[in-house]
Amino acid sequence: MAQKPRNADYIKEYNRKEVLRNLRHNAMSRAELARATGLTRAATSLIVEELLNLGIVTELAPQSVGRGRSATPLALRPDCYCALAVELSRKGCSVGLCDMAGNLLQQRKISDQDNLVGAITAELNAILETVERDKVLGIGISSPGPLDCENGRILNPPRFEHWHGVEISRLLSEALNMPAYLEHDVCALALHRLETGQSQNFMLVLVDIGIGAAIISDGKKNSKYFTGELGHTTIRFDGRLCACGNRGCLETYASIPALLEGSEFSDWDDLMDHVGSNPDARLLLDQEAVYLSAGLINLLNLIPVDTIYLAGDICYRYELLAQRLQREIRAKALDRSRGNLKIYPSSQDPGVGLLAAADVVFSRFFTV
Repeated sequence: MAQKPRNADYIKEYNRKEVLRNLRHNAMSRAELARATGLTRAATSLIVEELLNLGIVTELAPQSVGRGRSATPLALRPDCYCALAVELSRKGCSVGLCDMAGNLLQQRKISDQDNLVGAITAELNAILETVERDKVLGIGISSPGPLDCENGRILNPPRFEHWHGVEISRLLSEALNMPAYLEHDVCALALHRLETGQSQNFMLVLVDIGIGAAIISDGKKNSKYFTGELGHTTIRFDGRLCACGNRGCLETYASIPALLEGSEFSDWDDLMDHVGSNPDARLLLDQEAVYLSAGLINLLNLIPVDTIYLAGDICYRYELLAQRLQREIRAKALDRSRGNLKIYPSSQDPGVGLLAAADVVFSRFFTV
């Protein structure tokens, strides 16, 4: 993407979006905004007045700040901007509408059919009929990878053959006459986690039918390191044949279907519900920790983080797996002092995939 010339118009747009970005999740007074953005109070006030007149920002009830003085907090109007979201996965397809405050306003599942792009387009058009079109910033699309995100094309994700080579961004953009942005599903979830979480140096690991990971390092400075295909890193050079054509991929051992193949357990929830009473369940859980930690340690040795977020089916009763992962990482990682590594579930909200897809649009909006 070509960099914009840094003229007066660029600076004005940059400062305006800095104010909006700071107000996205927290109400702030003019003075607090000036400190957070580094702008003068006069410049901040000019931007705020413009945003108030446009109906993008609203004033809340004044709050006392001591000695009788009061400050008027400012907040972003949740309905000022929104984004369409498309979540493509091996389990199915969903579309929705999200506002900038992180609310999922509409959600629709699309059944598997021959013309999925046409069905997605029809549902998105139906959603557009219910909102003011000029408030919709674009379409965010999340999908398993590998992807060509720059050109909006799905490449060749294993077990996702019906989407291979589809230029999904172009098709939806042309059909709905608005920009459409494609992002790897795990990277979209990491962007969403960065917006809503507290850690700025973390790894997000998605484990269900497949395995993906994204690392965000020093998020406050927007220095991001993404890697989407953790599941196709090799943990045994002579191991099982993977759908990608390689042997010994992490996904062939640690994905949920691979782990449970031949066992008595129907899914991850079933396995975890029997860990306390069934030694076979405990053995499989221990195996998952060993397999998954092998891939995680490879990444941690390259780019250290302070937090790991687990996403996907593996979030259920995550604390049992987290204990075992921490034990394996402490014993095997190059930096043995990483005993303070925190492991949490990313989100168990069923709509988080659509919210993450929408955040791809909002992230583009805030980037000047």
